[in-house]
Amino acid sequence: MMEKADTVTVGIRYEGFKFLRFSFVETDDIGKDALSVQLTVDINDSGPVREGQSNIVVKVNVVITTSTEEIVANVEAASVFGLDGIPSDKVHDNGGVKYPESLLTTLVSLAISTTRGAILAKGAGSFLEKMPLPIVNPKGFVPANDKQSSEEQGLTTE
Repeated sequence: MMEKADTVTVGIRYEGFKFLRFSFVETDDIGKDALSVQLTVDINDSGPVREGQSNIVVKVNVVITTSTEEIVANVEAASVFGLDGIPSDKVHDNGGVKYPESLLTTLVSLAISTTRGAILAKGAGSFLEKMPLPIVNPKGFVPANDKQSSEEQGLTTE
């Protein structure tokens, strides 16, 4: 049986959101055609842990296509999250941390939700305001962490 690690509480802050790309084509035919949404997520820590602090950037890419595969919207957005209180014994020699799957799932969920609202606001007056991003399970966008639970990894969040 695996021994349970000491639990450490890590603070999270939402530091910012930015559209990296926002383009769409408005035509009269869009409302008559079935649209398809392709959603991808990229999770990156933005550098080594310094003084117990780190940043994680979650990029959300959205491509909306017609039934004929014509791209009618292409959006890329980045959400930046700050983490505080990462103990030095959880930091690897290269300065990185193996973050718990539950933490990454939470960050992905927040990034997708924020992107959804931002697209609705920025796309006001176009077909985008009538087509919110679908509700998705954020776990599907988070790579598995060798089947270790966050308790075994010793990090929790507040």
